[in-house]
Amino acid sequence: MPTSQKTSESHSRAEMTIFDVLKQDHEKARYLFDKAAKAGKKDIASLQKLFAQLEEELELHMEGEERFFYSVLEQNEEMRDKVLQAFEEHQVAKTMLGTFQALAVDDERWMAKLQVLSEIVEHHMQEEEKEIFKMARKALGKEQQHEIALAFQRSKREGRKPSRGAPVEG
Repeated sequence: MPTSQKTSESHSRAEMTIFDVLKQDHEKARYLFDKAAKAGKKDIASLQKLFAQLEEELELHMEGEERFFYSVLEQNEEMRDKVLQAFEEHQVAKTMLGTFQALAVDDERWMAKLQVLSEIVEHHMQEEEKEIFKMARKALGKEQQHEIALAFQRSKREGRKPSRGAPVEG
C-alpha cells in the first residue's frame, strides 16, 4: 500500500466520530444476524461460526460503549434516563446471549432464540441511532467525539480473542 494511502486511511480513521464507529458496529451486527438467519438451521457449522463472531462483536461493542460512551453521557442530566435505559437493554442482551451456552445449535428453540435476540438488539440500535446519537451530538464536542471513538476502537482491538480469527467484514 502506498504511503499516501496509509496516511489518508489513518487520517480518516482519526476523523471518525464515536457515532460513525458505533454505526459501523450496528451494521456489522445486522449483517451477522441476517447471515445467520439465511444460513438456516440445517447448516450447523456455519451457524456456530457466525454465532461465535456475533457474540464476540456484541460483547466487545457493549463493553466499549458502556466504558467510553455511556459513562460520559450519563454525567449529562438530560441524557441520564436514556443512558440508564440503554445500560438495561445491554443487560437484557447479555442475559439472552448467556442462554445460548446451554442450548445446542440444532435445538429447535435455537433459531427462535436468535430471532428474539436480533429483535432486542435491533430495537436498541434503532433507539440509539435515532434518539441517543441526536442528544449526544449536542452534548459532546467534536474533539470529544473523536477521542471516544479512538478509545472505543482501541478497547475492541485489545479485547478480541485471537482464537476466533478475523471478524466478518460486512
